[in-house]
Amino acid sequence: MTVLRARGFSLVELAAAMLVLGLLFAFSVPAFQSVSASYQLKGATQNIAAELRLAREKAIATGTEQPMHFTYNWAGCGGCDYHVHYASGVATTWKLPSGVTYYSVAFGGVAGPTMTKDGRASTSGDIILQNQRGARDTVSVQMSGLVLTR
Repeated sequence: MTVLRARGFSLVELAAAMLVLGLLFAFSVPAFQSVSASYQLKGATQNIAAELRLAREKAIATGTEQPMHFTYNWAGCGGCDYHVHYASGVATTWKLPSGVTYYSVAFGGVAGPTMTKDGRASTSGDIILQNQRGARDTVSVQMSGLVLTR
C-alpha cells in the first residue's frame, strides 16, 4: 500500500514567508522614498538650468530680453514657482516638484536674471533648491550668461 503525502505549504511556512516579505517591504519603502526625493531635486535643478539656457538662446535669436523670475507660489501666474515675464505679461510658467522648495534665490535684490540679446545675464546669482529631507542643489548664473549646476 502506498501512502500519499499532502502537497503544499503549512500555515506556519506561509506565515514565515509573509513575515520575510513584510520586513523586506518595510525596509525598502524608505529607501525608495529617499531616492525618489533626490531625483526630484536633481530634476528640478536641471529643469531650471535648462530654462535659463533656453532663455539665453531665445534672447540671442530674437534680439529681445528674456527676464526670468523666481518666486515660490506666485499668485500672478496662478501659483507658479518660476516664469518668463515680459512687459505684456507672463509668457511661460513652471512649478517645482512636490517636496522641492527654494532655499535661497539671490540675485542682488531682483527676482531673477534677465538674459540679454548679447547672451549675457543682467545680474549674477544663485538659486538654491531644497527637498523635504534637507538636501540642497544649486543653479548658478554668471554675468557672462553661463549657467552652472552644482
